[in-house]
Amino acid sequence: MSAPRGAIQRFGRRVRRRLVFVLLAFGAGAGATWYFREAIFGWLLAPADGKLSPFGGLPVYSSPIEMMGTTIGLAIKGGFVAAFPVLVFSVFGLVSPLFDPQRRRFIWLSLPPVLLCFAGGAAFAYYVMLPTGLKFLLNFGTNIAVPLITIASYMSLVTALMFWLGIVFELPLVMFLLAKLRLVSSRRFRRFRKHVPLAAFILGMLITPTFDMVNQTLVAVPIIVLFEVGLLLAWLAEGGH
Repeated sequence: MSAPRGAIQRFGRRVRRRLVFVLLAFGAGAGATWYFREAIFGWLLAPADGKLSPFGGLPVYSSPIEMMGTTIGLAIKGGFVAAFPVLVFSVFGLVSPLFDPQRRRFIWLSLPPVLLCFAGGAAFAYYVMLPTGLKFLLNFGTNIAVPLITIASYMSLVTALMFWLGIVFELPLVMFLLAKLRLVSSRRFRRFRKHVPLAAFILGMLITPTFDMVNQTLVAVPIIVLFEVGLLLAWLAEGGH
């Protein structure tokens, strides 16, 4: 009884130690986001190209607490961005003894590409999707009405789109990892191939800021390409046979 209890206590100490690092990273990220909030807001507002309102192109807020609430929300998201890599490495550090050395090394090497793929998807949303989608939205019907976009609604749109495109760009790497770990075969992925275009356009419709085909295609085409890249990586993960 004492041996299992001692192992549980040691595991608990490891969890607490890693949790402290995660919380420190969260606090550092939230604090830095709050301190540099004006620069970060300016960066996130840039894709709108100064067309969010007639008041110098800036977004507006409609209640006394909206701006404060949005700023606090931005700081919290900044904290999560800083804490997420620490959390991922901490969790794997805890469960790594469950894997054999070869798989452990493989997963360790896969963690940085996972983060890079997410960053690539977020960059695609920021530099491609948002400027294109917002240009369409903010110029549609301007001879009838003028945009008066609140800061809360704008920030919600921007952060959601960057997050979901980041998730989508993980697809090839996830397919490679599943095939490498022998959880899903490349043959099974190929069976789903014919359904990918329809699924890509449905997903594009759900996560794009507009309902026009141009912006949906801007999301759907990368998904289709990413799936094909994933198929190739899954095939290579199985030894190319």
